[in-house]
Amino acid sequence: MARKRAGGMASGKATAGAADNQSAAATRGAESNSAPAPERASRARQRQRLIDACISALHIHGPSRTTVEKVVALADMSPGIVRFYFDSKDAMLVASLAYLAAEFEERVMVPVSQLKATPVKALEQLVELYLDPEIASPRKVSVWYSFWGEASSRQEYLDLCGKKDEDFAALVQDLVERMIAQTGQTHLDADGVALGLIGVLEVLWQGIAFTHEAEIDRAAAKRRSFAYLRSLFPGQFAARASLPAAGNGTQAVPANVPAWAYSNSALLAVERDRLFRPSWQLVGHEADIPRVGAYLTADLAGERVLVVRVAPTKILAFRNSCRKRPHALLMERSGHLTDTIECTAHELVYGLDGKLQSGATPGDLIPLELALPGKFILVRALAGRSADPASTALLEIAGAPSGDWESLPDLKPAGSGDIAVAADWKLMVEQWLEALARPKGTRRTFLTPNQMLEVSSTAALVLQVVPESPGRCRIRRLDYSSSRRKSQPTGEVPGWLELAIEVAESMQAGLAAGIDAAAESAGPVSEQLQEFRAGIAILLPLAQGA
Repeated sequence: MARKRAGGMASGKATAGAADNQSAAATRGAESNSAPAPERASRARQRQRLIDACISALHIHGPSRTTVEKVVALADMSPGIVRFYFDSKDAMLVASLAYLAAEFEERVMVPVSQLKATPVKALEQLVELYLDPEIASPRKVSVWYSFWGEASSRQEYLDLCGKKDEDFAALVQDLVERMIAQTGQTHLDADGVALGLIGVLEVLWQGIAFTHEAEIDRAAAKRRSFAYLRSLFPGQFAARASLPAAGNGTQAVPANVPAWAYSNSALLAVERDRLFRPSWQLVGHEADIPRVGAYLTADLAGERVLVVRVAPTKILAFRNSCRKRPHALLMERSGHLTDTIECTAHELVYGLDGKLQSGATPGDLIPLELALPGKFILVRALAGRSADPASTALLEIAGAPSGDWESLPDLKPAGSGDIAVAADWKLMVEQWLEALARPKGTRRTFLTPNQMLEVSSTAALVLQVVPESPGRCRIRRLDYSSSRRKSQPTGEVPGWLELAIEVAESMQAGLAAGIDAAAESAGPVSEQLQEFRAGIAILLPLAQGA
């Protein structure tokens, strides 16, 4: 773990002492290895019992006031037995720290390192394990800090854990570098971001060191850690919702969303503002706009989007709306502009760069944030969220580009289309998040809050569910293929999707008829579906207060 590093030179006495301890330990180890197996096992248990007692003594007294007598009293063993395992009190203290270092390596470093290929999962695992009570207990954390806090213990700490500190810092930086590459956020400094995350975890550890276990809110600590990560990579890490505690002390995640939420106009307005407008949405592919002046438009849950290639290597995104009156400037899904964007109704002329060239209007076209992972075009509105403190507790299930964009094969557009659905968008997403069967050789990724990506070795299908009105939505479908021909006719709906639509529409009809589906579906749900519903649950008070 990235504990603080102390400077200075090791004294010859400390080095010699360490060598003597190692020699004595080696002699005792050889004697122990020659003993019968049951005896070796018994000695190993005794040694571990002493180490556990030593950690407890360090937690209570600190290194300088921990004595052999205090350790054996906690271990309920005789003082003489300590000499069999440890040459001195200092050797016992160092062995206890070595045990904690090895435990951290095994329980945190190794499993996180095994997930490096998927940096989001690796960083999530890192936070979870770093703050796990088996690793981050007040008893163990205080030992780490007591060794750092007392000058006489610094050299032992550096000897044992200095390299592990560096390895941990390097691992965190490697994961951050992978995140930056995955999201295309090259403006971020990997070293600074990694140092910030390590600092967040350090501060949380400091709080744990001086808090009784019963008073530690680990869920809150994890939320704060993920809040830091989301502030830099906002779409990659699902927020941990602050929900009322259940009777057993666990977080109570609502099993269902109340029936009224599937046809409520106030909630839909909140969802558009809090979920959709800040989220990355797929508009198309760079191949859709091959020449300067080529454009794409899309209507995405509260935002009209216009994407234009303004130079051979430059693409910009704007709000597809007249600045004088809120109507779409361009109605076609795609097309080509010469050198201007015009509103003939109000005699306004903008350049391809969105700058106003002529006409009486408040100003230039409103820019939207653009990302181009894997040649796909993703857009989100720049308008910030409300400064209302309640917004900080919302489940931020939208943000920076996520998913498998960069790992997709070299795909090209193969068609697009829209499917009208007589059901609320949330019901459609819930069907996606159930354990749907998928064709062999494909993988599915749900991109919060409303997109599903299905990828095979030769094709990809992207589905966006876009709310149209309370209780009604539209599925926008974009097909991509490694060949020029369409892998499947755009009008042909995959069987699994057709079934999901049928179920969602049936549920919507039942809700409209007064049949509360929530009361009848108390079975287990997937973790993703739990998180999705928890996020919607946090928005409900905002809609009820509207």
